[in-house]
Amino acid sequence: MADANSPLFIRPDLIAIAIKFRQDDMIADEVLPRIPTDKQEFIYLKDRIQDWITPVDTEVGRTGAVNVLSNDFQDPVYLATRNQGLDEVVPNQDQMNGPTESALMRATQKVMSLVELKREMRASAIFMNANNFGFSVALTGTALFSVYAGYVSPLITLKYYLDQCFKRPNRLVMGRAVWTQLSQHPAILTAAFGGVNPQGGQSVSKQRLADILEIKDIVVGDGWINIANKGQPVNMQRIWGNMLAGIYQGDAATRESGNTWGYTAQFGDRIAGTIPTMDVGLFGGVKVRAGESVIEVVSAPQFGFQLAPCI
Repeated sequence: MADANSPLFIRPDLIAIAIKFRQDDMIADEVLPRIPTDKQEFIYLKDRIQDWITPVDTEVGRTGAVNVLSNDFQDPVYLATRNQGLDEVVPNQDQMNGPTESALMRATQKVMSLVELKREMRASAIFMNANNFGFSVALTGTALFSVYAGYVSPLITLKYYLDQCFKRPNRLVMGRAVWTQLSQHPAILTAAFGGVNPQGGQSVSKQRLADILEIKDIVVGDGWINIANKGQPVNMQRIWGNMLAGIYQGDAATRESGNTWGYTAQFGDRIAGTIPTMDVGLFGGVKVRAGESVIEVVSAPQFGFQLAPCI
């Protein structure tokens, strides 16, 4: 993707690191899986739900004409992937006093960790936006997952809302705090084990609860972000907050089929390389640049629901 006249010197070894790099506690790639796109700019069309579920006459007489469906799409949506990247300066002095390649590789990893952090934040913002779902409900009172006395069963709540979606979700997405409360809720433990351990500390696995709810899996966001201004003491906050969403994801989702709640369009592979610079110390240095070109897309809001807050 780099211009031949660009000062960026593409490094295949650094590209390999950028492509392979993944942070274990980030879930954006799971909940908004990547789909390649041939160009940065692309178009997709959203079908209207009613066009799929409104009965039409399919009977054809012996000499009659076959009824024709109108190609009645909504307005096309024009999108373009957005370039996401950073530079990390590596002084030549550092390379002179240590393994050259390790300094560049570490810089590539640091850049990609921050690129992924911003992607995780964009994904979280999408899930926290009620407009990206068929419907959104705020739990209150005894329906909150953190209420263990006189509660409304979370199983009843979740099964009800799973069944209200046009396409029944096959995945639940939530933040760590929500999962901690949900996984040890008395109603969940009773369903999973037939009772609650009086000693406490018991919890259900994600796969066990997924089986009970008849869904594919449960994804929990563990990521942290420092929300303090530069120069202030660190103030850690969970990225995924106090929400739960149910989404349907097709096994072979593509933009053309629209068989998924959301995805990430990706143009090309991640890139990485170096740019010489003399404005670094006495001996100069290099900028290590890495990044990717992506955009997160909610293609079928009706395939999902949101519960916020949950606890």
